[in-house]
Amino acid sequence: MKLLTKSSLLIATLSLFLFFIMGIIFFQVLKNMSMSDLNRELGDLKELVEDHIENYKANQIIALPGIDSLSIEHMELDENPGEVFGDTLMYDAKEDQYKTYRFIQFYSVKGDAGFQVKIYKSTTPTDQLVERVTLMMTLMVILFLAGIFILNRFIFASLWKDFFEAIEKLKQFETSKEPVILGEQDIEEFEELKQVLEVMTRRLAKDYKELKEYTDHTTHELQTPLAVIKSKTELLIQSENMGASEMKCLQAINTSVNQLSRLNSTLTLITRIENRQFTEKEEIKLTELLDRHLELLEEHIDLRGIKVEKSYQDEGMVLFMDQGLADLMIGNLLKNAIAHNIEGGNIILETRPGSLLIRNDGPPLGFDQEELFTRFVRDTKQTGNFGLGLSLVKKVCEHYNFLIKYSFDNQQHSFNLTLKD
Repeated sequence: MKLLTKSSLLIATLSLFLFFIMGIIFFQVLKNMSMSDLNRELGDLKELVEDHIENYKANQIIALPGIDSLSIEHMELDENPGEVFGDTLMYDAKEDQYKTYRFIQFYSVKGDAGFQVKIYKSTTPTDQLVERVTLMMTLMVILFLAGIFILNRFIFASLWKDFFEAIEKLKQFETSKEPVILGEQDIEEFEELKQVLEVMTRRLAKDYKELKEYTDHTTHELQTPLAVIKSKTELLIQSENMGASEMKCLQAINTSVNQLSRLNSTLTLITRIENRQFTEKEEIKLTELLDRHLELLEEHIDLRGIKVEKSYQDEGMVLFMDQGLADLMIGNLLKNAIAHNIEGGNIILETRPGSLLIRNDGPPLGFDQEELFTRFVRDTKQTGNFGLGLSLVKKVCEHYNFLIKYSFDNQQHSFNLTLKD
């Protein structure tokens, strides 16, 4: 969730909660005020009734203004229940329904007669007023929250505009390019952020440049002595004056030089991939790429009696990537399937929509499965490799956001490559 959306939702949620609590308090206060006014009206009506109580002899009721209903009963003089306020339900014949009423009950003495009087006042107008005010307040709260939400988005977006611009520039930042340069900031915290980002990206760009120069120079300088050693050992091997023991030593030296040269080239290639120096993309048909590499490795496959089964369910699958990295990825996966296979084993290639599955027979790994794609981790039984092939494959997959997974089941190694555009 984006910062702008989350902050707006938090503000709206908090405001809604506060307004809900305040709404309950407001409703109760308004209700109590209405009841107080109603009680005051009933008190005024009480005085009016007491002034005319002598006219209500023999239960002869005369309606007085403001009274919805009146009840007068004779009581003994020694009885005095006092003044009581209360609520009750009474049937309204006109509207054929029960309604709520507020009443006051008091004791009045006129001469030698005592009366218990109840004055009733309908609460319907008061209730309707409270409901209307509450509804109006609810609508105002909803409009207020909507306004706050909208204004917050505009104000927030304006205040954080420089921050979002900095984020976008950081997304586009590459160590091989110029450092991030931000404009002037009128907010102190953003000014500090600008200074930190500019210093950090400038340092990253400088470190990358120095590392690249070091790698390039080291690679170049290593290639020259390696080439000289290799050429000299080949000349000595061809010499007729060399004995068997000297020849064996020279062949060992030549093999080590070849391994060192391949190691140097591989590490350089990994560094170039990590530094994202491969930016060109072209359309590559996956099945044609697989067939071409199978043809190149046909001699190795036949030498070990390995059978290759192909199941191309998606023959039109296309990769958009650098041709050299595509060859590197597929070539290393196939070489791995051959090198770690058994004599007369099987290699199964399956292309499905959006994925490639490569399976081969073979014994289980001699190390932890989690370390399979780690540099220099290899099966000690295998010679002539440095454990960098699958590490290269992993780097290529990370470069293009591919997902590669390994599993081992029923004496078969499986590599599932999920391709994402």
